[in-house]
Amino acid sequence: MEKLISVLPSHQRYLTKSWLIVSVVTIVFAQVFALFLAASRTPGVYEYLPHEDFFYISLVTHVNLALVMWFLSFECFYCNLAKVILSTPSNLWKAISWTGYVLTVAGIAMVVIVPFIGAENPIMSNYIPVLNHPLFFTALIFFFLGVSISMLLPWVVGREKEHQDLQPEFTFGVKMISLTFGVAMLTFFVTFAKLDPTLTEKVYYEYLFWGAGHIMQFFNAIAMLTGWLFMSRLVFKEAPLSLNTSKVMLGIIFLFSLPAPVLPFFYEIGSQELTDSYTFLMRFGAGLSTGIIGGAIVLQLMREKIDWNNPLYTSLIFSILLFGYGGILGMTINHYIPNVKIPSHYHAVIGAVTLSFMGVCYGVLPLFDKKLILNKWVKWQPVFCGTGGILFVSGMYWAGMHNVGRKTAGAGQGLDNLPKVIGMSIMGVGTLVTLVGVVIFITVFLRTIRQKDQSV
Repeated sequence: MEKLISVLPSHQRYLTKSWLIVSVVTIVFAQVFALFLAASRTPGVYEYLPHEDFFYISLVTHVNLALVMWFLSFECFYCNLAKVILSTPSNLWKAISWTGYVLTVAGIAMVVIVPFIGAENPIMSNYIPVLNHPLFFTALIFFFLGVSISMLLPWVVGREKEHQDLQPEFTFGVKMISLTFGVAMLTFFVTFAKLDPTLTEKVYYEYLFWGAGHIMQFFNAIAMLTGWLFMSRLVFKEAPLSLNTSKVMLGIIFLFSLPAPVLPFFYEIGSQELTDSYTFLMRFGAGLSTGIIGGAIVLQLMREKIDWNNPLYTSLIFSILLFGYGGILGMTINHYIPNVKIPSHYHAVIGAVTLSFMGVCYGVLPLFDKKLILNKWVKWQPVFCGTGGILFVSGMYWAGMHNVGRKTAGAGQGLDNLPKVIGMSIMGVGTLVTLVGVVIFITVFLRTIRQKDQSV
């Protein structure tokens, strides 16, 4: 593996490493609740689990940890890493960095705790489902305030006396993540201001998070592509596209997000027209750039001899493969029929983003003066996650073809014929295979990051 610009200076290394660790720890908690979910849907297992709310409380917590907090905390890690500060950082940089970090960690901790202190009446809104408990809403406020502060870092660091891009594509990608996050927050506040507060809780939160939730997928796509570009520079010693082309591709996704905060002024919140408008932006905003960047990397892979022992290669391959698979499934889905075909599509995309981030974790270790030991477990880790993800998604899609409903568990799934049982059983096997890969990743990464510095 190619070593990056240098080992991070000590004044930047500690906080950046702290962001990286808290991101990975968030996966641990997300996977614990994912186990509860898989058990609640796996034939022969769900009969032994607690009441029905157990599934829904676990689902709310898992989605928030895996789809919101893991992704955004890792993107905050990106923000701390976008530029290397060569001089002593200013007090402004320190204040923004630490304030954002403390608030974000506090929000994550509260979300993990709240299911065990009497949270009831889970509200299954899309993108950000809700536990109707004061601590849960406090957690969201702390978390998003902390992330919002941290998203300022790519712009504040430019005021430092001496700084240097980590990689030009990476730094630009992080700035696009920051700007697109700002669009998502603006969309949320516009929706909040225009939303009828007398709506039922389920409808209120569904409408509240719908627009901003779509824009979340924009900056997650940018983050995934930024990870692909980062890894491709390391494994191929060159970028798959010119710098200007890469910037245009990442910038297109941001540009497609810009109409989002304005749409509620033209269409009634909750209307089919507004829903279709957000879907149109997401479909065309991310698809073109992902296809071009992913295609360029695939061409690089075809020209090179793939090193299957290097987790950067395999993370990159399976991330692209899962995203492409999810995209194909997405084109075959009728989004008005509420079966598990729909989550099969977005779980493939979530898996692709996660594998991109895992690969970046391996790639940045030299920045912290650490060396990854390439044992057999590290070599197979992305293969486990990628293969498990494909099994999970395929089983869920197959079950959806036989009308297994979304957001159901246990007997409520209606597993009354063999094809349904086969589909959900394959999904359960995929969960376990993925879990093996996640456990390997967590174990290897945390053991490596705690090593003594090589220079000591």
